[in-house]
Amino acid sequence: MESLEENAPFFSIVVPTYNRAVRLLEAIKTILAQQYSSYEIIVVDDGSTDNTKLVISEMSEKIPSIRYFFKDNQERSIARNYGIMQARGKYVGFLDSDDVLYPNHLKVAYELLQRNSFPEVGHLGYEFVDEQGARILVRNTFDNSFKEKLIDENIIHGNAIFIRRDIATEINFIPSSSAILSEDWYVWLRLAARYPFYFDNTVTSAVVQHEARSLMNINPDKLIASTDTIVAYLKKDLPFLRAYKHKIAYHFANHYTFLTLILSLTKERRFDTIKYLLRAIRYDPTVILRKRFLASVKHFF
Repeated sequence: MESLEENAPFFSIVVPTYNRAVRLLEAIKTILAQQYSSYEIIVVDDGSTDNTKLVISEMSEKIPSIRYFFKDNQERSIARNYGIMQARGKYVGFLDSDDVLYPNHLKVAYELLQRNSFPEVGHLGYEFVDEQGARILVRNTFDNSFKEKLIDENIIHGNAIFIRRDIATEINFIPSSSAILSEDWYVWLRLAARYPFYFDNTVTSAVVQHEARSLMNINPDKLIASTDTIVAYLKKDLPFLRAYKHKIAYHFANHYTFLTLILSLTKERRFDTIKYLLRAIRYDPTVILRKRFLASVKHFF
């Protein structure tokens, strides 16, 4: 393990944001309330047009651990990469600007990384809650079978993962503004194809489900472009292709049936729904037996 830069924090928490000033402030407060103190907060403002710049600039002037960066809007995949490049910590973590960390988050993470000799990747338990804080779903049963499960479902979450900085600068997010859906899944699969993950199933963060987070709010054309972009990038990743060679077609078919389900729910993109259902079948004909495919067909009619 390489030594830390003098006076550098152990963790760099990258917080990409866009027009969420109020939620962002609440998210940052949960970082500032951590029981472990060696961290920096890297806020990457992805071209907000609200008062984000004003409120965060004022906060960062008072709190040296907050570093604020404003950039042109290019979507969160590029924003996260920008934050990674600014990081000074040994490990990079993430927090979506509408989510929260519990006070034990960094303490549990440090202890996990320390007892495993500071590995490439660590991951904690997390949960989904509603806007009142009521639990919807908890994910805290990770074990060595996660790699096989990950190809089927995006069970890893950015709020709960810690990546050693030298690894994060190499295995990072797709450098494309088209990658707006499952762009994190792309990174987790690439990491899982190369490195072991170390887990502590203590729940230390929450994904807050709210109306603005709905997939129905995303432009269908952007969803199509994002799916095509992620599949194209994964096709070029040789370690991923080797690690998951028996389930590549299955995985790509799942990407397209997820897309068709969203398209079918709009009731306005019938041609595209059929087009991408057929593409899913071409990747893996057994997709016609899966719930998402059948749901897409049901909503189509």
